Amino acid sequence: MNEVLEFDPGIMERIAVAPLPTKKTLKARKNVFVQLWRLIGINIRMLKVIAASHHR
Repeated sequence: MNEVLEFDPGIMERIAVAPLPTKKTLKARKNVFVQLWRLIGINIRMLKVIAASHHR
């Protein structure tokens, strides 16, 4: 498991300049209630798509 992976220098440069999440974003990602709310929202949207496809 101690492999050293060699990446293309262009990829390494893009990783270095990629935007980092804010503290607020990281906190929201770890919050169980926020994740539960997002899960419910995604499920409702999926149900709407499924229901719309069954009415054709």
